[in-house]
Amino acid sequence: MNAYFHALCWALAMMGLAVLNTFDVITDGTAQALFTTLPILAVISINAKSRCVRRKAA
Repeated sequence: MNAYFHALCWALAMMGLAVLNTFDVITDGTAQALFTTLPILAVISINAKSRCVRRKAA
């Protein structure tokens, strides 16, 4: 999976969360907590491949 597709998946999850909150399927407090944590998790997971570089043993 490339970074664009990974970011699109996270964006769809956040938009789905907004729709669920609009129709009162989830409470405002839950939505607020998820709107805070989902972007953080998205940035960490999208950038994870660029930070995981194996180093050669000395």
